[in-house]
Amino acid sequence: MILAVVVTYFPEEELLYENIEAFIDSVDKVVIWENTPADQRDNYRFIHNDKVEYHGDGINSISHALNYAWKYAKDNGYTHLLTMDQDSHIENFSFYLKQTIFNVEAPEGIYTPPLEEIRTTAYRDFEEINRPITSGMLIPVTLIDKIGGWNEDFKIDAVDDEFCLHAHSAGIKIYSVKGVVMQHCLGDLATREFLGRTIILRNYSPHRLYSIYRNNIILMRKYPQFAYIKNDFKIWLYNIVWILLFESNKIKKFVSVVRGCYAGLITRL
Repeated sequence: MILAVVVTYFPEEELLYENIEAFIDSVDKVVIWENTPADQRDNYRFIHNDKVEYHGDGINSISHALNYAWKYAKDNGYTHLLTMDQDSHIENFSFYLKQTIFNVEAPEGIYTPPLEEIRTTAYRDFEEINRPITSGMLIPVTLIDKIGGWNEDFKIDAVDDEFCLHAHSAGIKIYSVKGVVMQHCLGDLATREFLGRTIILRNYSPHRLYSIYRNNIILMRKYPQFAYIKNDFKIWLYNIVWILLFESNKIKKFVSVVRGCYAGLITRL
């Protein structure tokens, strides 16, 4: 039995429909966790289906939503949890299941679709990876039990990274399932040309930047055995330069980055 959880925050109607319609016939229940403020949720309840239940308790946290879904799955006998963002879309979900849950030769672990478009008909084509995003993960509930769920000190940013690092520490492998195609919206991105290269501007708010840098510093301190975390953090170091060169509100954003790094360094692990 498969439980799907979709975490929403002021979702766009068309994107949410496309997301859920792609898999709803193949799962047993869908929990839509509303991070949208309670007084506005009625305006964003677009999906009406007997399989769908709306939940939310006023805490704006992805990790809290996923832990709720994990408990819901355990309490109601579901074997697998599908975790989805509101603005992702898996094109061939039935193939995803055929590759994984319904494939006796599939390796045991956490499954995730690749973000890039890789198409194949090989039913045993898996690639072990380090860091998938939350959206699209298909996880046996028994493995979530082994990991211990999601760390609720990480509310929005690096939730997926911390979960996967914890999984690796518990000896659980993560596999990208080739042949599955997922489209994912990456937010308010912009580009600039600089010294012959294309720079991606993420345009995060100061609040988000504080969270991003705090949480990534904590990850490097908490999981020093995983060198790729330090290597990947270089991207965020470059991002500071792009903020100062190209983004608006740069002073406030830079201060938030510094505050986030400091908070990450002094947080008790």
